[in-house]
Amino acid sequence: MAIAKMGKAFKSAIRWLWLTIALLIIGTVILVVIGRQTIAGIDSYRADIQQIIEDQIGLRVELGELNGDWPRLVPILDIQRAVVFAEDNSPAIEVSGGRAHLDLFETIARKTPIWRELVVDSLQLTMVEDETGNWGLKGFGGNSDADLSLFIDPLSYSRLIRFRDVQVVLQFFSGKSMLLNGRDVAMENADDFHRAELSVIVSEQQQSATEDDSTALAQSPAYLLIEGHGDVADVESFFAEGYFRFDDFNLSEPLADLSRSLLPSLFANLSDFDANANGEIWFAVHPGGSADFEGMLAIGEIPLNWLADVPPITNIKTEVTGWFTPGSDWGLRLQGFDLDWSDAEIEPLDLVFTQRLGSHWKDFDVSVNHLDLTLMSELLSSTQIADKKVLNAVENLQPQGVINALTLGHDHVGYYASANLEEISIASWKGTPSVKALDGYIEIYGDRGLFTIADSDGFEVYFPSVYKDYLSIDEAMGSINVSWQASDKLLTVRSNSIRTKLDAGNSNIMFSVQQTIPSGGNPPEVNLMIGARNLDAQHRNKYLPYSMPGQLNNWLAESILDIQVEEFGLLIRNSPPKFDRSSQTTQLMMKTTQGDIDYDPRWTGVRDANSLLLVDDGYTEVFMESGTVGSTEVSDARVVYAKQGADNQPFLFVDAQVEGDLSELINILAESPLRSNVAGISDWNYSGKTMSQLDLVIPMSRKTKVDPNESSLVGQYNVATTISEGSIGIPNRPINMTDIQGQLNFSVEEGLYGEGIQGNFWQQPMVSRLYKTGDQQKIAFSGNVLPESLNQLVEFPWQKVVVGAVPIEGLISIPKVKDEAITLQISSQLEGVALDLPAPLVKSAQDSQALDITFYFSPEFERMTATLDGRPDVSNSMGSVIPNSVITSSDLHFDLRFNNGEFNSGQISYDRPAAELEDSVLRLSAYLPTTELELWRPLAALFERSESAEQSPWQTVFDLRFDQLELATFQLKDIAATATFAEQLVDIDLRSDLVEGHLLVPTGESLQVPEINLSRLTVPSSLLKEKVTASTIDPRRFLALDIAVDQLIIGEDNWGSLSFELRPEVSGAAFNQIKGNLFGLKPGAFENQPSTEFFWQFDGSRYASRLVGPVGIDNIGDFLSSGLGIPKIVDSQSGRFVFDLAWQDQPWKISRENISGEFAIELKEGSFYKSPGGSGAALKMVSLVNFANWLRRLKLDFSDVVGQNLAYDKLNGTLHFDQGVASLRDPLRMKMPSGRMSMAGDFDLLNEQVEGRLVATLPVATNLPWVVALLGGLPAAAGVYVTSKLVEKQVDRLSSISYKLSGSWDDVDVEVDRIFASDLEDAKGDTKASNGKAADKAANNKDQNDNDPEKKQ
Repeated sequence: MAIAKMGKAFKSAIRWLWLTIALLIIGTVILVVIGRQTIAGIDSYRADIQQIIEDQIGLRVELGELNGDWPRLVPILDIQRAVVFAEDNSPAIEVSGGRAHLDLFETIARKTPIWRELVVDSLQLTMVEDETGNWGLKGFGGNSDADLSLFIDPLSYSRLIRFRDVQVVLQFFSGKSMLLNGRDVAMENADDFHRAELSVIVSEQQQSATEDDSTALAQSPAYLLIEGHGDVADVESFFAEGYFRFDDFNLSEPLADLSRSLLPSLFANLSDFDANANGEIWFAVHPGGSADFEGMLAIGEIPLNWLADVPPITNIKTEVTGWFTPGSDWGLRLQGFDLDWSDAEIEPLDLVFTQRLGSHWKDFDVSVNHLDLTLMSELLSSTQIADKKVLNAVENLQPQGVINALTLGHDHVGYYASANLEEISIASWKGTPSVKALDGYIEIYGDRGLFTIADSDGFEVYFPSVYKDYLSIDEAMGSINVSWQASDKLLTVRSNSIRTKLDAGNSNIMFSVQQTIPSGGNPPEVNLMIGARNLDAQHRNKYLPYSMPGQLNNWLAESILDIQVEEFGLLIRNSPPKFDRSSQTTQLMMKTTQGDIDYDPRWTGVRDANSLLLVDDGYTEVFMESGTVGSTEVSDARVVYAKQGADNQPFLFVDAQVEGDLSELINILAESPLRSNVAGISDWNYSGKTMSQLDLVIPMSRKTKVDPNESSLVGQYNVATTISEGSIGIPNRPINMTDIQGQLNFSVEEGLYGEGIQGNFWQQPMVSRLYKTGDQQKIAFSGNVLPESLNQLVEFPWQKVVVGAVPIEGLISIPKVKDEAITLQISSQLEGVALDLPAPLVKSAQDSQALDITFYFSPEFERMTATLDGRPDVSNSMGSVIPNSVITSSDLHFDLRFNNGEFNSGQISYDRPAAELEDSVLRLSAYLPTTELELWRPLAALFERSESAEQSPWQTVFDLRFDQLELATFQLKDIAATATFAEQLVDIDLRSDLVEGHLLVPTGESLQVPEINLSRLTVPSSLLKEKVTASTIDPRRFLALDIAVDQLIIGEDNWGSLSFELRPEVSGAAFNQIKGNLFGLKPGAFENQPSTEFFWQFDGSRYASRLVGPVGIDNIGDFLSSGLGIPKIVDSQSGRFVFDLAWQDQPWKISRENISGEFAIELKEGSFYKSPGGSGAALKMVSLVNFANWLRRLKLDFSDVVGQNLAYDKLNGTLHFDQGVASLRDPLRMKMPSGRMSMAGDFDLLNEQVEGRLVATLPVATNLPWVVALLGGLPAAAGVYVTSKLVEKQVDRLSSISYKLSGSWDDVDVEVDRIFASDLEDAKGDTKASNGKAADKAANNKDQNDNDPEKKQ
C-alpha cells in the first residue's frame, strides 16, 4: 500500500518537474526573444533604469552610456560610467568602464542581477567611520534609508568579478582620510564561499590619472588574498581568512598620519618619508566583524634627514600581532621590535598600541616594555620632528635614563601615562628641581600626576634656587604630587615627607615648587624643609643654602668644620618677585656635639663644641655649652652674627669664658688679631692656670674685615684673665719668671695691663706691673738676683767674682712692630755686692757702683750690653740699641751676642777700643801699664773651667796690652798677648821685644802637652850672663812642652831653628825628637833612624848631660866658620855626625875635661884646605886631622890629581872621649880620587899631645922620587917598568907609606914607620900599644885634674 502510494507520488512529481521545465524553457525562450529585441536599445532606458536604482537604494544615481548584447543565453551589458552620490552630493560609488555577463537563472532565482562575469576598469568607493567606530559605505548605513543590497548581493553571488583598479577612500571620524588602491582585483563566489585577491597601494591622495598600471604596480608590491564563508551582507555570520604579503611596501603615509594625529606636539615636524616595508600578515575576520592578524614586518631604512643631517634608522625587524573590534578599538602588538641607529646600542622593544574608534579616535594607549630616554632625547634633538616647545623642553631638561613598563595614552579625561623610571636624570628648567640617576614610578592622569620614589642605589637632586650644586641621596622613599591648573596656568610640584639616607645621615625632606607657565621672567616659588638627626657635618657645605646672605653663608661654610649634628632643621622659601627679600626666608637649626667651629679665621677655632646654632635669615646665634680652644676649656659661650651700625655691616659678637693653661692663652692671642700686642713674646715659654672672660666684637664685612696676616685691629677686644701658678720664660734661655699670681687684662686702648703681679725671677721674689706707653707694652719688676743665676745666661762661676745678692730694677719693653727688638733692662747700684777682680776692677761690698744691663730679643735672645761704673753716652741711653761704635773710657763695658738663644760672640773691654765681634768668641780686652800675672791666674782658671763645659762651645779670648811684664826672669816690654780659650786648650799669641809666637796650653783634664811655637826668640847675652849662669835650675820641675823656634837669636847671632819635645822625669828632663838647623847642623834629619835626644840630669846637687843620636850636615865648612868660628879648612856636600857624648855638668858647661863618649863622623865629596896655625884648642885639633896639611908636610905630590886643595870622596871615623883624651879607635879614613889616607891615635886634650900613625897610599907614577930612592938609584924608566911589570901585585904596597906621629900639637914629630903598608890594620899591634899609652895618659890626666883646682872647674 505504502509503496503504491509512493509510486503515485513520484509519478506526480515527475510530471510537475517536466511541466515546470517546459514552462521555464518556454519563458526563457520568450525572455530571450524579448531581451534580444530590447537590449540593443537599452541606453534609451537609461533614465528609467537610473530612477529604478535610485528608488531602490534611496540615493541619487548617475549613469553613463549603456550598451547591450545577447548572444546565446548570456546577456552582456556595457556601462561607461555609474556614480552613486551620497547625501552630501559627493560620490560614494563610482564605476568606470564596466562589462557584465548576466547569469540569467541566478538573477531570476535571487531576484537581483547576478553576474556570471563582471569586469570593471575602475571602481571608487568611499568608506566612512561613524561615531561608534563602525564603518559603512558613504551614504549608506547609520540614519540613512539607502539600501546597499543592490550592490552587496551581486558581489556576493556573482560567479566571477574582476576590477582592474579599485580605489577605496577611508574617511575616519577624526576627519582624516586614507586611500587604498587595489590592482587586478579578482573575486570568485560559489554559493557561500567567497574568494578575492588583489594588489594594494596605500595613499592619502588619489592616483594621478596619467599614472599607468605599471607605475602603480611598481609602487604597490603588495598582494592580498581573502577567502570567506557565509553571507557577505550578514556581518554576524560571515567568517574569512586572509594573507597579506608585501615587498618594499611604503607605510610612511599611514605611520606619519597616525603619529601626528595622536601626538601632534611630539611629531609636529614629522615630514613624509619613505618607509618601505617587507613582510607577511595572516589575518582572520570573525563573525560580528572583528578581526585579528599576525605576521612579520621588516623595514630596511627610515631616513631622518628631513631637517638635519641625521643618520637613518635601519634594520627594523619585529613580530606583529593585532586586532580590530568594530565599534571599539584596533591595535598592534610589536614583539622583539629591533632596530639600529648610528652607533647606539638599542635593546629590542615590546610595544602595544591601541586606538579607540569613532568619536573616541583621540583615545589611544601605547605600552612599551622599556625605552632609552637618552637615545630618544638625542633622536628628537637630532631629527627636530617635535614642535619648538617640545624641542626646547628636551634641550633644557636633557632627559636621560631608562623608562620601563611605559604606558602612554589618552582618554575622556585627557592624557595619561605611567612608567617605572630607572637612572633618570632631568636638568633644571626655569628654577625647577633637577635629578640625576633617580629610580621610581610615575603616574600622570589628566592635569595631575604622582611620582613615587623608591630608590635604593642613590641619586642626586638639585634645587637651583636653594643650592649651587647637587645633593647626593643614597636612598629615598616617598612620593611627589604634580598638578596643573589650566585656568591659572600654574604648575605645582609638592612632595610628602620623603625619607632619605644621605652621605651625612638620615633625613626627611619635603618640598614644593610652583611655577606659572609661561613664567614671565619670574622664578618659581620654592619651599624646602629638611629635618634630620645625627648628621655628619663634614658635608655641611652641601646643605647650607646660598640664599642666605653672602657673608653669613661664607661664615657658616668656613666656620663649621668637623661636627656631629644631633638635630638639623632647614626651612627655605623663595618666592617671586626675585629681588624682594621679604618674599624669601631661610631658617636653620643645628644642635651639635663634638663640633669644630672656626668662628673667625684670625682666631683659634673651637673644638669639641656642644652647641646650638640658630639662623633666621641674616641673624645667627650660637649657644655653646662647652668646647675647647686649643687646650683651653670654653663654657657658657654665646656667639652672635648680626648687623649693626649706620652702614648695616655684619659683626660677630663673642662672649665666652675660657679656662686653661697660660701657654695656650698666649697661643690663642698670638694667632689672633691681637698678635701685634704679643708678637715679641709669643714664642716665649708659658705655663700656669688661667681663667679668662672674652668680650669680643669682630667685624665680618669685607669692607672692614682685615687680612688674617695683618696686625691692625678693627672691632672691640676685651680679655680679663686671672693667673695662678704661672711661669714665663724665654725659649732656650733661662730667663724666666715663676709662681706668677695676679690679674691680667687686655683691651685695644690699654694693651696688656695689671698691677701687683707677683712671682719669682731666678728663684727670687719679684713684683711686676704691666702697662702700655705709646706703641710699646711695658713690664716693670723689682727684686734681687743671685750671682750664680747668671750661669744660666753665660756659663761662668759668677759667684767667685760677684759676692752677694744683687738688688735690681727691671723693665721689659715690647714694641708693637714685630721686627723691632724686645728689651729687658736691669739696673743696680750693686749695694752690698763685692766684685772679686784684680785691680783696678776690684770692688768692696761697702762701695756703690752703677751697673746697667740690657737684654735684646728679636724674638730670640740675641744681645746683652752692660756698663759697670758709668753709663753709655746720651745716644746710647737705656731703651735703645747700642751700635758698634767706638767706646773709649775707663769703664768696664760688656757686649754679648746670642744666636738662637745660645751665646755666639761678645766682648768685655776695659780702656780698650771695641773690636769687631767674631762668631763663637768672647773677647776680653784690657790695657794695663803692668800687672802681676799671678793676680790674674784665678780669673783665667775660672774661664778655663767655664770653657771646659760641654754646653759652651764658644771661645774666650784675652786681648791684653801691657807696657812691661816680668815673665820667668825675662823683662818683657811692649807686650801684646792674646789668649784664646778653645775646647780644653788655650792658644796664646804673644808679641814683645824678645819673643814672638804662639803658645798652646791645654786646660782641664786634657793629656795634651803644651806647645810653644815661636817665630822668634831673642836671648840677649846679658841675660845669659846675669840670669841663666847665675841661677840654679832644676830640670825636674820643667813643664812638659813641645817647643819649636823658627829663629833662635843668641846675643847678636842667628843660630837657626830648633824644635824638641821636653819631658820632665824623676831624675831630670828629656829633650826628645830634637830637630832643626843650627849653623848647618840638622838633628832629626834622617828618617828610619833613631832620633836625636838630649837628657839633662839633676839629683838635687849635681848635674849631668848627655847627647845621643845622628845629626845631619851639608857643608861642614859653614858649621866650622859660622858655628865654631874656625877658618874653613874642610868642606863637604853632605855628611852625618853620630853623637853619644856625656858630661857631668849643665848643658852649656861642656869642656874637654868632662866630655866622654864617642863622636862618629862621615863626610862625602869635599876638600881639605891648608889651615893656618892658631892658638885655639879646637883649631889645633882640627888642624891635626887636616890631611892636606900632612901631604904638603910629607912633600907628597898630588897636584896632577887634585890641584891646589885635597879633594876626597868620603871621610869617616869615630872619635872616643875619655878623661881628657880623644882617641881615634876607629881610624879616620879618607878616600880620594887617586889614593887614600888614614889616621889613628890618641889626642891628649888637656896637654895637647898626640901619639898616632898616618898611612898614605899614593899612585907610583906620581911618587917616583921616593920609589927610586927606595930601589937604590935605578933609572926612572926601569924603575917604573920594574914596578909596573915585575912586581905588579905589590903596586899598592909599594905606593903606601906609614908615618909615626908624636909630640906637641904645635910641633908634631913625623917619621917613616914602615913602607908597603896598605892600611893601618898592619900596624894593629902598634895601635894597641898606642891605645895602652893613651889609657895611661888618661889616668894621669885624671889625677892631674883632681889635683888641679883650676882645671877641675
